[in-house]
Amino acid sequence: MSIEANKAVVTRYWIDLWNKKDEKVIDEITHPDVKLHFPPGQAHQPPSFQVWLKTALIAFPNVHFTIHDLVAEGDKVVCRWSYTATNTGVFLGNPATNRDVTDQGLNMFRIENGKIAEMWMSGDSLGLLQQLGVIK
Repeated sequence: MSIEANKAVVTRYWIDLWNKKDEKVIDEITHPDVKLHFPPGQAHQPPSFQVWLKTALIAFPNVHFTIHDLVAEGDKVVCRWSYTATNTGVFLGNPATNRDVTDQGLNMFRIENGKIAEMWMSGDSLGLLQQLGVIK
């Protein structure tokens, strides 16, 4: 696949899946066994992509991502992103706070045969938990 095609897959990940909440694109843009890599301090360590998406959308159903940069080389695409959301559902066992939250971070995706095969994520879990009032 071309670099532009790989960037298009990642753009669909953010826009179609997260912003439009179009879950049917999962099969179109991710391998069934997509491998997730989160830093050890990440608040949420889901066992699968589907669990991660479901958990996030229950807690933050109005989450909206903004893509700030997409950089690609070979089979890798790096995205600098930010989001806004409101916590209206249970998150990590904590009841909804109805607080507005923001975050920013970087994801790196490895694209294989036109689909996301691996994803590395780095966001501000500590800041998110502080915004929710879960920790001070």
